[in-house]
Amino acid sequence: MYTQTIYELSQEAERLLLLAIEQLDGAQHSSASQQDTGVPTVTEVKAQREMLQNELCKVTRLEMVLAIVGTMKAGKSTTINAIVGTEVLPNRNRPMTALPTLIRHTPGQKDPILHFSHVAPIDQLMAELQQRMHTCDYAYLTEVLEIDKDMQALLQRIETGLGFEKHYLGAQPIFQCLKSLNDLVRLSKALRVDFPFTDYATLEHIPVIEVEFVHLAGRADYPGQLTLLDTPGPNEAGQPHLQKMLREQLARASAVLAIMDYTQLKSVSDEDLRQTIAAVGKLVPLYALVNKFDQQDRNSDDEDQVKALISGTLMKGSISPGQIFPVSSMWGYLANRARYELQQYGRLPDPDEQRWVRDFADAALGRRWRNTDLTDSTAIRQAADQLWEDSLLECPIQALLHAAYANASLFALRSASHKILNYAQTRRDSLNFRERALSVATEQLQQHIAQLEDDLQLLKVNQMQVNDEINHEIVLALAAADHYLQQRQSDILRQFVALFNRKNVHDKAMREGWLPQADITDETLVLPDEGQAQIVLSKIRASCEGVLLAAQDEISRDMTLRFTQLESTLNRTLTEAVRPIEQRVVSALNHSGFHARIRLAPLHRTIFNFNIRPFFVEAIAEEAPPDRQGRMRETFSRWLNQPDWSGNEYLKEKRRYTLEITRLHQHLADYVQLFCQQISKALTAHIDVSVTAAMAAFFSDFTRELAEIQQNLRESLVVRQHNESALNVLREQLKQTISSTGWMFEDARLLRDDIQTLLLTGHNDD
Repeated sequence: MYTQTIYELSQEAERLLLLAIEQLDGAQHSSASQQDTGVPTVTEVKAQREMLQNELCKVTRLEMVLAIVGTMKAGKSTTINAIVGTEVLPNRNRPMTALPTLIRHTPGQKDPILHFSHVAPIDQLMAELQQRMHTCDYAYLTEVLEIDKDMQALLQRIETGLGFEKHYLGAQPIFQCLKSLNDLVRLSKALRVDFPFTDYATLEHIPVIEVEFVHLAGRADYPGQLTLLDTPGPNEAGQPHLQKMLREQLARASAVLAIMDYTQLKSVSDEDLRQTIAAVGKLVPLYALVNKFDQQDRNSDDEDQVKALISGTLMKGSISPGQIFPVSSMWGYLANRARYELQQYGRLPDPDEQRWVRDFADAALGRRWRNTDLTDSTAIRQAADQLWEDSLLECPIQALLHAAYANASLFALRSASHKILNYAQTRRDSLNFRERALSVATEQLQQHIAQLEDDLQLLKVNQMQVNDEINHEIVLALAAADHYLQQRQSDILRQFVALFNRKNVHDKAMREGWLPQADITDETLVLPDEGQAQIVLSKIRASCEGVLLAAQDEISRDMTLRFTQLESTLNRTLTEAVRPIEQRVVSALNHSGFHARIRLAPLHRTIFNFNIRPFFVEAIAEEAPPDRQGRMRETFSRWLNQPDWSGNEYLKEKRRYTLEITRLHQHLADYVQLFCQQISKALTAHIDVSVTAAMAAFFSDFTRELAEIQQNLRESLVVRQHNESALNVLREQLKQTISSTGWMFEDARLLRDDIQTLLLTGHNDD
């Protein structure tokens, strides 16, 4: 019964997708032949068609595509390896996803195999690079590129004309292929040769890795396929084209899993990631893994606090706390790899030959492990299982991976229904705009066009004026912030003066029993025992850290409040600059029956993350004071060949350990002053970059909105000037298209509701 229902739903989804594609093809033909208005541009039609074609491919295979996105160094490759349960992606200290890559669960495929059937554009690129390298100075390449052994191997392949294969079997060949593809992007950029990204816009053209997911092995067969999509991150290697590719790939996925860095949740790069996934959150379900949760300490947010922070504050409610999972991907990866080695070979490899074994032992056994600890396979198995449990990955594996596999067909169909609904809604709005345009008098259209031209000119004038106002607000805010930082710096330095006061150090030493035998001068604390000296240093450090941590919390709260207020002020200034234009445009168009939807682009929210970590240089010095009598005994001992007479034990007793209090105090004071200066400079630079980019985007978006409305009106005027009989024919065609689009929307809505019902109620295989 369930299988039959899935079949019927998939047939309905295919029908609607084919109908939408047919409409797009007809719209493009109509635009070319009639210069019709309201018809999407060639670029828009191509993008919509590719999106719908991708959905059709997924529905045909009943494939659920879970797109995985994360910033560089968030641990995306490690997370994918941990989810799959075996190594399928290499780890590297540079961006590793130039081209999106599919990882498809294939039962029975123990060794991963990569299929790269659409390799022709890469072969053509390498031929172009070969020609360019003949005229390129190698010194220039070494200046703009990091020529490591992988890049050197790629250069040799290009020189000899050795292209890429269509199939790679095994982890190492796959790693080398993916590394070469990423290096190819860097090399193309350096040599100013366009990389063929557009040739890999559709899912069927990008590389595919087939492998059995360890955590799904042996589970029941379900209709549909589960596939992970490794996407380029929003901050990867200064490649702006990857941003557009990322947004397109996420919009075409069945669901999105964001890999967030627990240590960088409020960073600028992580904010870019949140904005990217929030933009597609209305089309696809969102999930999040908060990686590096193993770095939590007693002062950090716990699991519930992290979920609340991301769901409520950072993601503005676009993702629920139940879909957020704090984890340690590295622990999960190491545990999986250790268990795989034990299963295959009964033991772990030599830790001196494979670095990951040492990382596993550090995490699972503690820092004091020895090579002999690795020989007990039973104990190692238990340690690996415990490390997997500590990674917290079991919960998202159960809640997300198993559920996605069992319901892959429904996820694929739900994704298709959402895309059809979105297409039908957009298409219907465009057609309604177009239909109303035909009923507006020619004179009104001309007046609207002229008024919009004036508005565009006025917007340019307002932009210059608002620049001055915003710059003035920024100068005032930065001056106030700088004054505040100087006050906090003075407070910290005053507390340090009291903390390092000679009497205070002596009294505290005596009160806490640091060292009754300590000799405290104005600048130096002298102690006869190294262990006691270390205790003294640790207690001084703890006192200093307490001062700095308290200051850090106060500065962080104050700066966040200050720049939240600044953001509100700047946003209000921008809004007031364009409100008269916006109100006039909306009012005029509504009066004629239009419903223009102009949305003000908000400023990016600036969140500062202050991370004050005071450092202590080695401050304890070991001294052996002059001892003439001791040297005389040593001379006699050599003459008489009596080593015991040298007095070595005596010298040991006379050794002392000094802690230069004044010098340490000065180091910390210099550090605090430098740190506050760096905060001030960082704030100035960050605001300058953020505000400049935000203002440019704001006025660019608003200008584009006005220009698009003006262009639509101009096209409407052209159509309006056609003879009346042609307009009547066009009106009838529009009515029919609007009607069919409306039915498509209703059918897609019913399809979505049926799928959602199945997902909520669960199913049993027949």
